[in-house]
Amino acid sequence: MRFLAQDQLEAFLGHLAGEARVVAPVKGENGLVQFRPWTPGAAVELDVLLAKQSPKEFVFRQSETYLRFGYAMEGVAAAGAEATGDAAPAHAVLQVEPHNDAPPQVIFGLRPCDARGFVQMDNVFGGYGGFYFDPYYHAKREATTLVAVSCHAPRSTCFCTALGGSPAGTDGVDVLMTQVEGGFTAEAFTEKGERVLGFAGCSEASSDQRAAATAAHEQAVAQVEVPFALEGVRENLRANIEDPGWHDLAMRCISCGTCTYVCPNCYCFNITDEIVERKGERLRTWDNCFNPIYTLETSGHNPRDPKPNRFRNRFSHKFWYYPEKYDSLLCSGCGRCIMHCPTRIDIREVLQQMGAPRPVAAAAGEEA
Repeated sequence: MRFLAQDQLEAFLGHLAGEARVVAPVKGENGLVQFRPWTPGAAVELDVLLAKQSPKEFVFRQSETYLRFGYAMEGVAAAGAEATGDAAPAHAVLQVEPHNDAPPQVIFGLRPCDARGFVQMDNVFGGYGGFYFDPYYHAKREATTLVAVSCHAPRSTCFCTALGGSPAGTDGVDVLMTQVEGGFTAEAFTEKGERVLGFAGCSEASSDQRAAATAAHEQAVAQVEVPFALEGVRENLRANIEDPGWHDLAMRCISCGTCTYVCPNCYCFNITDEIVERKGERLRTWDNCFNPIYTLETSGHNPRDPKPNRFRNRFSHKFWYYPEKYDSLLCSGCGRCIMHCPTRIDIREVLQQMGAPRPVAAAAGEEA
């Protein structure tokens, strides 16, 4: 374990910026904390527990160009060739140029729940179980180093421990830093992390600093409530798929999709081609499963046209469909969806109701 003094933090970030783009949480003029490319002199905001959005957009971008394409005319007859019969018929040829921009980058100051979100997206885009492998995502992920900072004061909306996580979790983390008196302890878990801690300003952590980090981790864990038991949630969601309770829970939802955009785990996207005259681009853009036309088919049929069906799908995907395919959860308990939902829908309450056996008496009354 290493130690980085507080007054060495800017030099540390400057050292990293000499070899890669550094992304860190920064407070804007409006007071909103967001992950942004760091520049010398910019103050990193670590007192606010969570930036509004996770840093997933720097690997799984909100909008990115997959490829560029264009049409060129070939075989145009030379002047006078038609008269001799030597003319080649003119035809359009499609020219395609793949585009995969993946600069080296270090994401600093993300929380363990954010890093865990990358692990869950790795399953989807990384060929887990022989499924789809996305070279665009993979290139950016390989070029990214995650330097997480453990949570010292979890919020009331945090529930990472209920899902097997921790305020000091190390899933997907290259380096975990912990705020202690005078600076940070830092521990590397990968070769990428070892390179990061090669900074000359890092020293060996003392026994007191190690003990302080352990105490900080234990204190943070004790502050996180466990709102529901995970055991049986998947089976109960399956059993309750037709339960009318979904309709009641979805009444407040306005299908805005905010919960999906701030989530560090959600990965729904759309593919579009944009063309002007003979040149165009193929784009991947974030989408969300609350969008009323998300599942609209060309035939005009929409299997999830009713809002309760879309509402049910989000929670079932995270705790039922995804776990069955990837043997993991699609939620890391960060609580952003709770904090930013305009109608105060709480994922914990949904799981307490629909992820548990429905009362027999209530179900009988609803049928009546």
